[in-house]
Amino acid sequence: MAINSDTVEGALNEFGGKAKGAVGDVTGDTKTQASGAFDETKGQAQQVFGDAKAKVQDAYSKAKDAVNDWADNAPDYVQKAREQGRQYAEKIAPAVRDTVQEQPIATLVGGIAVGVLIGWLISGRR
Repeated sequence: MAINSDTVEGALNEFGGKAKGAVGDVTGDTKTQASGAFDETKGQAQQVFGDAKAKVQDAYSKAKDAVNDWADNAPDYVQKAREQGRQYAEKIAPAVRDTVQEQPIATLVGGIAVGVLIGWLISGRR
């Protein structure tokens, strides 16, 4: 996890608050003790904020890297899909050609049925 200015400032404020509180303890000055406790708490809160901010920045960076990797590889995925589609078409083309030649009427009726179904779905009149 990355360290940012809020984490560093928070640690410094916490340390300064502890030191100020110690001075208040030694001198018996309750105002300095309270101010030290406040600074210490403020520093702790600032560190928590800094840690959360760093985690968000890390998550954003990882997500950005993943998206960039996917985008860089997208042409390869498209090419692979295109090749697989071509291979599949080459495999089924002879079977389709034989079916159309052997059963032209059944193929025609099937084509008409698919066309009617698509038209029905597109028209929205159900």
